[in-house]
Amino acid sequence: MTDIVATAPLPDDIKDDLKLYTGCVSGAALITDLESMLKEAGFINIQIKPIDVSKELIHQWSKGRNIEDFVISANIKATKP
Repeated sequence: MTDIVATAPLPDDIKDDLKLYTGCVSGAALITDLESMLKEAGFINIQIKPIDVSKELIHQWSKGRNIEDFVISANIKATKP
C-alpha cells in the first residue's frame, strides 16, 4: 500500500491542524514507529520505501509551511504469515 509517513517529529502547528489531519499529514506515524507497529501486529518482510518525488506534491498541500520536510509518501509492503 502507499501512505503518508513522517520522516521527522511533527511540529505542534502541523499536528494540531485539522485540515492536515484530514489529509493524513498530521496523523502520520514516524517510519520507525510504523515498522514497530507492523512487527507487533505479526508482519514480517517489512519494507517502507519513501517516494522522494512525492515531496513536490506534498508541498502544494500547505504552501509556505514546508510540510514536505516532515512527511513523505511511501510504499509499504509486509507479509502476514
